[in-house]
Amino acid sequence: MTVFSKVQGFISRHRNKFYIGGAIISGSILLTKYAQYKLREWQERETKEFFDRNRKQNHFESIERTKSQTFSNFAVALLDLISDTVNTDEIIERLKTNPDNKVELWNNLKILVMTKVAVTVYSLVMLAVTLNMQLMIIGGYLYKDPNSIPTDVQEKYLAHCQNFINEGVKKLAKLIENEVQKYVGNMELTKQLKLGDIENLNWSVQVALSSQKDGPIESFRSFIFSSEETSGNSIVYDNMLRDTTDFLDSEEVKSLTTHCINQGFILLGDQLAELYTKSNMAGDASNSDESFKNPFELQKPLAKLIPLINGLLNKQSFPHALIQQLSSNKKLQTLNANIYESLL
Repeated sequence: MTVFSKVQGFISRHRNKFYIGGAIISGSILLTKYAQYKLREWQERETKEFFDRNRKQNHFESIERTKSQTFSNFAVALLDLISDTVNTDEIIERLKTNPDNKVELWNNLKILVMTKVAVTVYSLVMLAVTLNMQLMIIGGYLYKDPNSIPTDVQEKYLAHCQNFINEGVKKLAKLIENEVQKYVGNMELTKQLKLGDIENLNWSVQVALSSQKDGPIESFRSFIFSSEETSGNSIVYDNMLRDTTDFLDSEEVKSLTTHCINQGFILLGDQLAELYTKSNMAGDASNSDESFKNPFELQKPLAKLIPLINGLLNKQSFPHALIQQLSSNKKLQTLNANIYESLL
């Protein structure tokens, strides 16, 4: 028997094994190539997603930086308008002349100061929420298509914030003054008030405003838009306007606005607590540890409390702190991210 015959016989006897082995080897090669193909596909997809995430994150952070600076610029104009709309300086100057009607002037001043506090809180919060929303909507559109919104359309869209400053704040001030009058109008100037009393007063005004259909929470959009504007001169503008009104009418935005307003009044309470403590310590000649009292237990007559609150507003201590608080508000930042993502 030749070597060739032996090999042929071996192959013949183990034919099935060779078939199976060949199939296994061929399958292994195909599986390896397929696995390599899928691995390359996964790596390419992961790389693309990585760059997309980085691009999106950088774009979002750029909008956040723009938002902070824009909000600060708008806030300056807003506070100037509040000072003109709810003018306390004029009455204070008249009181310095010791007029015969000083009691009447003091009663007018208490209404104006408490109104000015609430207008400052509400208007800064409403401006922050609106401006954040608008810039995120613009950012979402521009991320998808950098040429989708012409400059003139952006300016027209953002002009609604200026409309709020010019018109909406005046409307807001009238509403708030009416509510403040109900709770403070008959309050005696000699009435002793604790910090808790001031908090209850502000809370009463909040509750009254939130229950009104034309109030700043339920009718947010009416303070931003000069009329029931529903269309413009371009499709993209109409789409942005529709997105804005949808967000303003949403429960999420209403809840966030209420939260930010609550935080604003809490911030006011913190600053007043410091003033209560300082004035108490200054009035105690001994200035000893034993003289310290819980600021929430201290009382001050309304006539002395009004200048303290007005001082926080005129020195920009409270408004500046509120602007900083709103700029770093985590819930507001979360809303920004949600709006931005919803448009991509």
